[in-house]
Amino acid sequence: MDNNDEIIIREALPEEAKKIRDLIREAMEFYRMSSGINAEVLESLTESTESVKERIRRHHCLVATCDEVPVGTITVSYCDNPMKYSFSAQTARTLREYKDCAYISRFAVCEQFRDTGLGVSLMNEALRMPISTRSGLVLLHTAVSNIKMRDFYNNRGFVVLDSEDSRGYERGLFAYMSDQNGRDNLTA
Repeated sequence: MDNNDEIIIREALPEEAKKIRDLIREAMEFYRMSSGINAEVLESLTESTESVKERIRRHHCLVATCDEVPVGTITVSYCDNPMKYSFSAQTARTLREYKDCAYISRFAVCEQFRDTGLGVSLMNEALRMPISTRSGLVLLHTAVSNIKMRDFYNNRGFVVLDSEDSRGYERGLFAYMSDQNGRDNLTA
């Protein structure tokens, strides 16, 4: 594969679940090592093909392909109660302002396509999806120790609401919020 090949971003298909699972495992192993996280605490490293297939069916799973091979992925899920992500008074103050939200997970880019802009393209597509724009709030978690990912999200307009360590490492809860006029951090 050549980085100059055409990249297509689209909704993933259930039959791509195994390749997407393998892509996520490779990217999450890199993320784990870059963040100093123990392998046992990341469920993405042991996720089954069937659970990936179910996520593709139930949520909005985008895949970036090059020559029909998955090279990136991101999942956007609907959450009807943002307070489920609240773990402190600090997060509750922000989250209670929203009746629903989108939640980003399983964001992965294969090694060959990292630092090429593919991650930015996937994130922008995810943030433009109707599920992401409807409530004005998009949430995600990432390891606070992973400066590169923190900077990536900050540069996309996400802000850190709070952090917690219930999974054995400090995870930041990041929020992307648009104002009442529909202006978001992509257009503001």
